[in-house]
Amino acid sequence: MSHHAVVIDLVALCFALAGFNIAFRQRAVRRWLDAWRARQGRPPLRAPAANAEEDPVHYAMIIFGTMMLAFGIILFGFTTVYAVVT
Repeated sequence: MSHHAVVIDLVALCFALAGFNIAFRQRAVRRWLDAWRARQGRPPLRAPAANAEEDPVHYAMIIFGTMMLAFGIILFGFTTVYAVVT
C-alpha cells in the first residue's frame, strides 16, 4: 500500500474513534470540551440535563457521532480495498 493510503486510513480511524466517542461517550466528550474551554479562559458549556429526554443536544450528538463513525469506517474500507486491489 502507498503512503497516501496509510495516511488516509489513519485519518479515517481518527474519524471513527471521534464519532464513537461523540455518539456513545457524551459525558466524557463534554468533560473534555469543558477542560479545553477552561484552558482558554472561557466559561464551561451548559451542564447536561439529568434526563436525556430533556437535553436537546443529546440526540444531535448521537446522530452526528454515528454519521462520523460510519464515514470513518467507509473511508477506511474503500481506501484499503482500492489500495489492495490496484
